Amino acid sequence: MIPRTAIPKGVRVFTPEETAQRRAVEARLLAVFHRWGFREIITPTFEYLEVFEQPTAEDAGDQMFKFVDRQSGRLLALRVDITPQVARLVATTLRQAPLPLRLAYAATVFRYHEPKAGRQREFEQIGVELIGLELPEADAEMIAMVVEGCQTLGLDAFQIDVGQVEVVRGLLNALQPAAELRPRLVSAIRRKDPLELEVLLREVPADPALKDAILALPRLYGGREILDQAGRFAFPPASRAALANLAEVVRILENYGLAEHVILDLAETLDFEYYTGVVFGAFSRGLGYQLASGGRYDHLIGQFGYSCAATGFTFDLERVMAALTAAEALPPVTGPDVL
Repeated sequence: MIPRTAIPKGVRVFTPEETAQRRAVEARLLAVFHRWGFREIITPTFEYLEVFEQPTAEDAGDQMFKFVDRQSGRLLALRVDITPQVARLVATTLRQAPLPLRLAYAATVFRYHEPKAGRQREFEQIGVELIGLELPEADAEMIAMVVEGCQTLGLDAFQIDVGQVEVVRGLLNALQPAAELRPRLVSAIRRKDPLELEVLLREVPADPALKDAILALPRLYGGREILDQAGRFAFPPASRAALANLAEVVRILENYGLAEHVILDLAETLDFEYYTGVVFGAFSRGLGYQLASGGRYDHLIGQFGYSCAATGFTFDLERVMAALTAAEALPPVTGPDVL
């Protein structure tokens, strides 16, 4: 028998000190967003299931907490991802608003999965969405905000891994593998597994130069020089256009003076079917998983009937707190001055 004092697996209770630290971290990140001109929104804790059945990052579709609306009989779901809610808001209430839109949020999301380090079933996301701007300046702005967020939190040892999913997508479209082989190739590229890539590519009758370009992806990791290295391979036109876009984003970040924090990774596919351009993730020393991630997703809002370019990112508060603990950079907590 479960004792009455137990709490469900995958949720937590926070003490006054822990709560104060979390609120301080949240306030610092929101302050960064406000300085960049982003305005905060609040979305519902639960929605009709259809809102979250649009493709979402992190493949959250099968992780939803679902229940029935007694009034209508329709299925509802707890908020599993905030971005589809923002997309719906932009396509409806804000449809006539002038673009670009800069929207920020801090909200709890719920995902039914096995709790593990850095991930609970209930956790908070603090992020932004930049709507209606296709230029590489928008992608650079997102990465710059992640850098500023990490610096504001007091993290010194961090890096931002940046890729462009259209490099990989262009290669795969040119390669034309069998449908069942495509996700296996994406997985091998993401895991930087050259041996598995070689085995899988034997099953594809394609130009050897094209195969060499795919096999090179796991090695194309580092500074701006990897863009020059990539130029030696037979990338198809779509991939070359993506490489040019990535080079422009890097140039803008260099102008911002932030390139030292950026590592280019041409094998980064980060939720391949969801994103449509530049993608990135923030890593802190001592933490084996991303504390922030995001990228361009130009097709999602169109699924709500309003075609519009978009990019954004989110900090995972649980992971941010773990990174700050490892770096001994948690905000100081003091009690009340007067009782």
